[in-house]
Amino acid sequence: MILRISKSVWVYALSLLLLTCGGCGVYSFSGSTLPPDVRTISIQNFDNSTGEGPANLTQLVTNNFKQFFQRNSNLNIVQRDGDLQLEGQIVSFTYTPAAIQREGINDIAGLNRLTLGIQVRFTHAKDPDKNFDRLFSISQDFQQGRDVTQISPAEIDALTERLVTDVFNKTVADW
Repeated sequence: MILRISKSVWVYALSLLLLTCGGCGVYSFSGSTLPPDVRTISIQNFDNSTGEGPANLTQLVTNNFKQFFQRNSNLNIVQRDGDLQLEGQIVSFTYTPAAIQREGINDIAGLNRLTLGIQVRFTHAKDPDKNFDRLFSISQDFQQGRDVTQISPAEIDALTERLVTDVFNKTVADW
């Protein structure tokens, strides 16, 4: 015997589920766990203290932070003194051999690794226990013979996006 449930029972159950998940305002489907009184974030420029990388690296990193937080949270970006505050600097942009292999009498790089590191200072004005000053670093390997100048802006952008995701998870998603 097949049990049939009326359409109104399904609608009621779904409504109850949605209210349970979204009613308190602390959890969102983007993964952020912000209390309802946290509404703003200020993101300062991430200056490139290395002198390495593309000329627009400061702008690229800073814009990726702002766009990612706008897309994945309900926070409003303000110029300064937000409920949450992010600032820091780019401290590494290095392109180094990652997998050394021997060809005859010479050692060559089988892979090259681009590493991007940023020092992030996070201030939570409503909960100072969550403040931190920490280095975030991410790497990407590239095939042999590829020079750092041959890495496309889109590849650097993707690397930056992964780094921003790590910072977002530590600050807003509390992972």
